[in-house]
Amino acid sequence: MILMRTNECKPGMKLGRSIYTEQGHVLAVRGYQLTEHAIKKLQKMGLLFLHIEERGTEDIAPDQAIRDETLIVLHGALMHAMEEVAYDRKAEALSHGVANFFMDAARILIDDLRLRRNPLFLPVQLSTTLRDGDKQHFLEHALNVGVCATKLGLEEGMPPEELKALAVGAMLHDVGRMLLPGGLHDADPADAKHTEKGFNLLRNSGFPALAAQCALFHHERYDGSGYPFGLAGQKIHPLIQWVSIFDRYDTLVNGRDGAEQMLPHEALEVIYGGAGTLYDLDKICRLRDGLALFPRGTTVRLSSGEIGVVTDLHDDSKQRPVIRIIRNRHGVNVERPYEVDLKRNLNLMINGFGNFDYPEKSMQVCP
Repeated sequence: MILMRTNECKPGMKLGRSIYTEQGHVLAVRGYQLTEHAIKKLQKMGLLFLHIEERGTEDIAPDQAIRDETLIVLHGALMHAMEEVAYDRKAEALSHGVANFFMDAARILIDDLRLRRNPLFLPVQLSTTLRDGDKQHFLEHALNVGVCATKLGLEEGMPPEELKALAVGAMLHDVGRMLLPGGLHDADPADAKHTEKGFNLLRNSGFPALAAQCALFHHERYDGSGYPFGLAGQKIHPLIQWVSIFDRYDTLVNGRDGAEQMLPHEALEVIYGGAGTLYDLDKICRLRDGLALFPRGTTVRLSSGEIGVVTDLHDDSKQRPVIRIIRNRHGVNVERPYEVDLKRNLNLMINGFGNFDYPEKSMQVCP
């Protein structure tokens, strides 16, 4: 099974993982054979990736940060919060029921991560769709930052109640953006007011102080150049510094706020540029060592034009994984898939995710 961008899927491909609606109902079951109409509909609904059954990859199980069941619960909690805030942008607090739902969801997330004990920071791949693209991006971003920060807190041995507060705060760190005039659609993502609005909403909702502080301080920077208060160094809670790092990385990779999408290793290079100034150097080194840039099951395009799927990662070189080649540079299935270790083939590099359009001028071979 491979993980593929929806706009690169072709009619006849079969789903390797079921897809759910906003309400958690099954939209398409595992094994469903895609049609051109279905692919276009899923794209329009905002689903960026699909798990696809692919010949020659039957033994590959794509890395997943959390179980589907946990993802559905977190999705539901976020949707309830988003709906309440969208209904009233002047809301001063979430309802008691939604706040409790969120704390329960945080506990389920923590239990899942504790049982899985995956050593890597993995992206969350949604199996649910929203018709509103801005809300879809908000949801994906909230999940990615929330799951990674919670995993980090778990590794740090945080007490259970403090860990739940971090999980809630990391997932809702950007909720203040929905309270700005125009909401997610028209609000300026750089408007510093969203940090204070988010802080007030979470504090008034009865969440622990750490949760509210994630919203307030996630744009502070280690050298004091951030906002809203220009805090520096250890004046910023160490765990909120992690929320800031994951927030920035996920924004770069997924091209939110009008920015162009970057490949994971390119985004990491940008983060490196802020090591020791914008971000604590030790934390960036830990991010480098623990981040799965190209998780197992990810479909990638090599500089040779070949298409392959990631089968294994190197602990000391995660940007150069082992790739199983499944299509040649012309997009034709190879008779016998074979593996290429990028760590030992330095003339090759990943220059994109899987792509079935092969204009000759786009092919670049690394010297």
